[in-house]
Amino acid sequence: MRKSHLFLSISGILLATLTWLYVVFVPVVFDEHGVVYEVRPGTSVRRMMMELNQQGIISHPWIFSLYAYPHVTAQLKTGEYLFPKGSTPSSIWKQVTTGTGLMNYHFTIVPGWTFIQLRNALQKANKMRLMTTAMSESQIMYRLGAANVAPEGEFFPETFYYTKDSSDLVILKRAYDLMQNYLKEAWENRAANLPYKNVYEALIAASMIEKEAYLDAERPLIAGVLVNRIQKGMLIQFDPTVIYGLGLRYDGKIHRKDLSENTPYNTYVHKGLPPTPISMPGVASINAALHPTTTDYLYFVARNDKSHQFSKTLAEHQAAVVSVSNKK
Repeated sequence: MRKSHLFLSISGILLATLTWLYVVFVPVVFDEHGVVYEVRPGTSVRRMMMELNQQGIISHPWIFSLYAYPHVTAQLKTGEYLFPKGSTPSSIWKQVTTGTGLMNYHFTIVPGWTFIQLRNALQKANKMRLMTTAMSESQIMYRLGAANVAPEGEFFPETFYYTKDSSDLVILKRAYDLMQNYLKEAWENRAANLPYKNVYEALIAASMIEKEAYLDAERPLIAGVLVNRIQKGMLIQFDPTVIYGLGLRYDGKIHRKDLSENTPYNTYVHKGLPPTPISMPGVASINAALHPTTTDYLYFVARNDKSHQFSKTLAEHQAAVVSVSNKK
């Protein structure tokens, strides 16, 4: 009789142990995209188990509590978690107590964007905490540690990953720092005899190249035209500077009167570079500005396929303009 009781006791313990191991270490997430769960501030372990049970992730919270109990002093880390396919209760517990595997979102700064476009895109970013909505441009730059710096062109086009409730200031700071670091290194390795006095002028040039070029292969050629015109004391006459100077008044087409309007950015009116960048240049445009192709080209005109025809003389350029216009 005692042996039977012992056998039953051992069998019961073994069954309980197997059940416990099954509940804790067998995968519970089967969705290919995983499962998202948010640990909010103040969420207790009991509350988390109840919510995971309601989502159908943990079937036996009381058994799982036996696993969690020895580690109950561990603090739940707030955040929005992604439990990937194949997650087990034990791996879920590790995530929420170590803060690993948080749900990531992404925000992309597109080359050629203006700062206004960047701010508008931030307003639409998914689950980002917006702190700059009511700030002026100068207030934003002050918060980024760049007081008295104009924001245009100062943010690196890249995809940035963040977690729920990350601040837009954090994204801007990362993009700003990336741009400054890249510019510093690129400037130190620039080609000789460029007409730019400092790295900021190179950034202005890169922003103009970004808005003029469509094909990466043509960026160094356009950069070369820019250098040639500056060195010869010619008006730069890049259309995107005119467009930038018009601001919200630009209706999608440059009119003859626009070319003579006296805005600070109109390179048909003022010699030299505009006062600030006109866009956020990407790596290809920055590299082109600092390593232009050496040619005798002084002009270019866009073809219908967005490539450009380059010319050395005004007569050649005028003929190219007529040729392109006839093909439209």
